[in-house]
Amino acid sequence: MTAYAALIIAYRRRDLVKGVLARLAAQSHPPVAVVIVDNGGDLGDVEAPPGLAAPVQVVTRADNPGYGAAVNEARRAVGDAAPALLVLTHDAEFDAELARRLSEALGSAPDIGAAGPVLRRASDPGAIFSAGGRLTRGGRATHVTREPSTRLSDVDWLDGAIVMFRVDALDAIGGVDEEYFLYFEDVDTSWRLARAGWRTVVDRDAHGAQEPGEHPVYLGMRNMALFARRAGIPRIRRSAAAARRLAEVAASALVRGRPAGVSDGWRGWRDGLQGMSGKPAGRGDDRDG
Repeated sequence: MTAYAALIIAYRRRDLVKGVLARLAAQSHPPVAVVIVDNGGDLGDVEAPPGLAAPVQVVTRADNPGYGAAVNEARRAVGDAAPALLVLTHDAEFDAELARRLSEALGSAPDIGAAGPVLRRASDPGAIFSAGGRLTRGGRATHVTREPSTRLSDVDWLDGAIVMFRVDALDAIGGVDEEYFLYFEDVDTSWRLARAGWRTVVDRDAHGAQEPGEHPVYLGMRNMALFARRAGIPRIRRSAAAARRLAEVAASALVRGRPAGVSDGWRGWRDGLQGMSGKPAGRGDDRDG
């Protein structure tokens, strides 16, 4: 099996970090090292739980640079310790066989650059919220919500909550793009891996859970536009995809009795097409996955 280091992306939830560490300690295929990137700057010292033999290193980034920066920080911290990196957000839930199955998935073919589990809702374990994702020709990313038909299925992208990367693949694309901040960097990473000749797969036998949250409409649309611009998607296709996405946002908001946020969405779309990126001024929060 492929040896791996684990990354926990933390943001102001010490209790959740302790839970992820306990789940790593229970792995049948344990990590050789654990890196916690503290994007809130207030985690403090962290003790390894009983059963976790791997050294635990905390890297503090109180400036909260986001998901992509945390992955890249961990990659630098790991060095040559392991050929794979298991990325976990601080609210990721998983069983004791997760790392073994994802490690075997990476090792099953030399061109697999990333592998992830079937993710279910933590509040409703019977509901799949992401068995990988698809990317339309217009640049719209959607989750696959049905059970995969085979153990290993090629997908266009993996949700960033739980994913194991081959380190060589990450290095080949220069790591995760840090300019997105919070959303779409997982889509962009798999897209760039594919362009470099690496496959992204979901493992039907690997299980994880998370409670997906709603992202700000502005950032979701801005980063979708940023990706479409970088991917060279024709204007007609990307505009149609944006209109459909905003229509869905408005419909969902109407059902829930919330403000539609369409104006924020169009503003984000405009800013993304103009190349605006990174953490918007005044934002301090980080993604949960």
